[in-house]
Amino acid sequence: MNNRKSLLISVIISLVVVFPLFSGGAQEGSEEKADMIYTMKISHAGPVSDLNDDYVGAKSIKDYVEEKSDGRIMVEIYSGSQLGNYQEVMEQVDNGTLEVAHTSIGGVTPFIPELAVVDLQYMIPGDEVVVELMDGPFFDEMSEAVQGKLPNVKLVGVCDGGRWRSFYTTKKAIFTAADLKGLKIRTINSPLQQEFTRQLGASATPVAWGEVYTALASELVVGLKIATPDIMSNNFDESIRFGTLDRHTFLFGFYWISDSWLSELPDDLQQVVMNGIEYGTDQQTTFNQNREAEANKEFVAGGGQIHELTDAERATFLPARDAMMEWYKEKYGEKWLNSLQDAIGLAEETAGK
Repeated sequence: MNNRKSLLISVIISLVVVFPLFSGGAQEGSEEKADMIYTMKISHAGPVSDLNDDYVGAKSIKDYVEEKSDGRIMVEIYSGSQLGNYQEVMEQVDNGTLEVAHTSIGGVTPFIPELAVVDLQYMIPGDEVVVELMDGPFFDEMSEAVQGKLPNVKLVGVCDGGRWRSFYTTKKAIFTAADLKGLKIRTINSPLQQEFTRQLGASATPVAWGEVYTALASELVVGLKIATPDIMSNNFDESIRFGTLDRHTFLFGFYWISDSWLSELPDDLQQVVMNGIEYGTDQQTTFNQNREAEANKEFVAGGGQIHELTDAERATFLPARDAMMEWYKEKYGEKWLNSLQDAIGLAEETAGK
């Protein structure tokens, strides 16, 4: 009995001595995590310029996150597609080597081609509907679909990514769809964009973004599907002289985050990051809304011409909308087209209230 009693006393003493060591270690671990400095890299395609919306959005996020985290998160901005094209940065976010990527819908379509539906032309009637769409159910549905393909990629922000796409040309003004016939128009490497260009009688010419300036100067292409702010911030106005505001597609911007990286942050820093991205999307959207009018004035002041289509002129472009809807359904089916049309209808109702 005495031996057993002595053994029990020894065990109790050992636990009393060892337990504080374990609890102290856990406390030190928590304090150590709270003292950690985290790095948050943001990738985007635009140049380093206060006149570029991508950079304005990323810089706004950086300023907010670094200030509100008291320097516990250091934000690094990688502009000009330094880390790769849209597909490559999405893959980096998925494998956890990049924390945040800003893309257009072109970041999604390599993985889910049917989501090119967002780019279908002449579908969205105006800015009020765009605002409602950005906060509506369609992009929640899109986010779920993307995570089905890229489980670590989480959509955390939708913004105005560069206003409305319209036709801009180097040597002749465009007033009707017939004026585009035979013109070499730069497109992205997208079947939907190329087919739309062909439907209007133009020659679709895929050119990488970084090569557009040279393609214009060498007359490899004589027109772009773009917005005036992009014309001015990239010096394309040195070649482009005419703009026709048909507003066929609205350019949405998307912020994607590494879910695993976000989850590893302390709760307070997770909220700082989410609030920071929300702040950045608001700043980017506001910048684009204000910048478009300024860029139009600058373009005209530099000798360019901008034409607003009359109803009759716009009507000549609309058969391409109907043709593209049929083309899309044949290629991808009706699921996402129906989802987008339902979302637009809901946005129109909400915007009208």
